[in-house]
Amino acid sequence: MKLHDAIEKLIIHTGRPMTTTEIANKLNENKWYTKKDGSPIIPYQIHGRTKNYTRIFTRDGSLVSLKDERVTDD
Repeated sequence: MKLHDAIEKLIIHTGRPMTTTEIANKLNENKWYTKKDGSPIIPYQIHGRTKNYTRIFTRDGSLVSLKDERVTDD
């Protein structure tokens, strides 16, 4: 799974916008995405990825949400 896919899955799963710090902490905890070198994901990495995928994500400062606001009951 790519980082942007894991971020999208997490926001869908939680059903709410999340800060870059919350996203990094949760992805480090649940291991949906791991870096090749095994180091922890940092909020700045989430910032960069969500900035590059504006077709998927909307940002307001450090708060990240999905562009189409999809939410599931999972």
